[in-house]
Amino acid sequence: MVEPTLCCTQPGGYCARVDALFNLDGVHVIDVGWRRDRLSLTVETHPGPVGCPACGVLAASHGRRLRRLHDIPAFGAAVELVWRVRRYRCAEPLCPGGVFTEDHDLALARAKLTTRAAWWAISCIQRDTASVAALARRLGVDWHTLWQAVKPLLIDLADDPARYAGVAVLGVDEHIWPHSPRPGKGPKELTK
Repeated sequence: MVEPTLCCTQPGGYCARVDALFNLDGVHVIDVGWRRDRLSLTVETHPGPVGCPACGVLAASHGRRLRRLHDIPAFGAAVELVWRVRRYRCAEPLCPGGVFTEDHDLALARAKLTTRAAWWAISCIQRDTASVAALARRLGVDWHTLWQAVKPLLIDLADDPARYAGVAVLGVDEHIWPHSPRPGKGPKELTK
């Protein structure tokens, strides 16, 4: 059987089932497919009136551009989001704003990873002691790309004084291991 058994009933509309499956807040999945070794999702935000960020006048549509982002892995594969970013033109002739693109929490400006992919990587580093290199492989990106996304977030977390809220005691673990398999070399200590 090649026909799907349960389709979304709104032709040309958004499918709530697919949106729920990928759980992208405020973004609708409009196409899903495999592209080489990764899952490719084409997404867009729900249309609505947008004001110019410079002057506040209601802006007119000025087309779209595609923005490729890396998202958290799904179904054992890296995920690429192809975001159809809306562009707008300010209708006010005296406005210095001109043409601008929509903003969304999906990704920061000029980011290569989605916001949730960066936080997912931080969670894996903290809870699973995963390496940045291993997470970069799972995301289908270079080590530097992942580190560029998570480093500022880790710095913000380290600078937050509330991270010690509720901590009563800090423990110190000491480990001794042979530094080298060669005889004559003594054990080394590591204090964590």
